[in-house]
Parts: sequence; structure tokens; C-alpha cells
Amino acid sequence: MYPRERPRWGLVDCAVILVSIFVYSVLFGLYGYPLVNRVLSLFPTIGSFEAAFLITAGFLQHILIILLIFILVFLRKAPLAAVGLKRCSRNSLFVYGICGGMALLLLVTVVMSLIISLFPQPPQPQPIAELILNTQDGRQILLLLLLVGVLAPLSEEMLFRGFIYPVLRFRFGIVGGIVLSASLFGAMHLDLVRFFPLALGGACLALFCEKSASIYPAIVAHSMWNTVMTLLAFFYNLTF
Repeated sequence: MYPRERPRWGLVDCAVILVSIFVYSVLFGLYGYPLVNRVLSLFPTIGSFEAAFLITAGFLQHILIILLIFILVFLRKAPLAAVGLKRCSRNSLFVYGICGGMALLLLVTVVMSLIISLFPQPPQPQPIAELILNTQDGRQILLLLLLVGVLAPLSEEMLFRGFIYPVLRFRFGIVGGIVLSASLFGAMHLDLVRFFPLALGGACLALFCEKSASIYPAIVAHSMWNTVMTLLAFFYNLTF
């Protein structure tokens, strides 16, 4: 089972990270343009300023989240195992990581399709999804795969399942912790239409942590979810 002891950090520490993400987003939106132009000049294959902005902002945000978590864990003198970064069996990685990730992709896709079918017109995709759908450059898709298939699963699992979930689990129990952390995970994507499917995915990822007593299977499952979805969108775009 997931660690039951009281985490050495609390709701205030969780709020610090969430507020830091918000402040970063505002500051990058105001002052990040020179950096984006620099990135675009170094990597012209990115294609457009909008693509460079999304990719640069995403990379920096995920790195910031990981650094903040390590800093707060260090300051609270907690072991890395307290955020779920501990060994798990290969069976757990296969069952909850690889198989769980594929099942999660299928589940979220079906639920999302049902929700979209209720709208007279399909809602606009998220900016990063729209970028994936519009790219036809193999080098650009590699950058996007690194972003959404590696960095995003690592930082988001460390934040929501490794850092926030243990606090909510200790205060509200397993069910309460799963529901609240999953709801927060869905809300942080700032997409009302996709809130429920994303929250459902977050709940499943928390269950994978519970079953494996580690966040590694959840990271693998999240990576499978994002990576396969990205590749399917990319190859569909090339075909049609």
C-alpha cells in the first residue's frame, strides 16, 4: 500500500507549488517573449512562434515543478520514498504502467468522446493538442514527445500523486484523497469540457500508486497515455 505515515509537508507546501505555477505562467506570458524568440532562432524547425512559446513554456514549467518538489522535500528532511519514488516490482510496472496506461487511454478517450457528442459542435482542442494535430515535422514531434511523454508525466505524477495526494490521503482517507487530488488534476488543465475525463484519469493513476506503493507505475501509465495519443494524432495527420 501507499505510505500511510503522515507526510512531513502539508497543505501550505502544496499551495506554495500551485501558486508558484500560477505566478510562473503569468510572468512567462509577460516577459517570456525574448526567450521564445531565442529558442526559435536556435531551433527553427519548431516552425512558428506559437509552437515555440508552448514548447518553451511547457519545458520550463515541468522543470520548475520538479525542482520545487525536490527543494521542499529536502527542506522538510523527507526521503524521496515519501513522494513515492521507490522501487516497485516489474510486474507492477507492466500491469499498472504499460497495461494500465493503455487501458487509461481507452477509458479517457471513450468518456471524452461521449461528452463531446453532447455538444452541437466539437469543442476546440487544448493548445498543445492542437499543436500536435497540426505538426507534420518529425523533429518537432520528437520535441513534443519529450515534453508530453516524458517531462509532463514525471512532473505531474510527482506533484499530484507524489506530493499532494499523500497530504490529502492522510487528512481525508484514501477515497477522499483520490477524489480531491484527481479533481485538482483535472482543474489544473483549465479545460471545463475535459475536466471529468482528466479527473477520472487522475483517479486511476492514484489507484495505480495505491496498488503498487510507488509512483513509477503511474509515471509509466501517464507516459503511455500521452505518448500513444500523441503518436496516433501525428500519424493520423500525416495520413489524412
